[in-house]
Amino acid sequence: MVLENTKENREIKNVIATMAIENMYLSRDFINELVKVSKGEKTSEELRQEVIRKYARP
Repeated sequence: MVLENTKENREIKNVIATMAIENMYLSRDFINELVKVSKGEKTSEELRQEVIRKYARP
């Protein structure tokens, strides 16, 4: 995946790298969601709620 070299995208890259260090690899879909948050298309709270809905135990 290639992203433009902006401050926001460097921050996303740092998050991805930090997670990978902890053996927690992010999917391409989730990275795209992070990009949406950085562009203001979605709030971090919306993304958080989506993750909770997806992975919450019934």
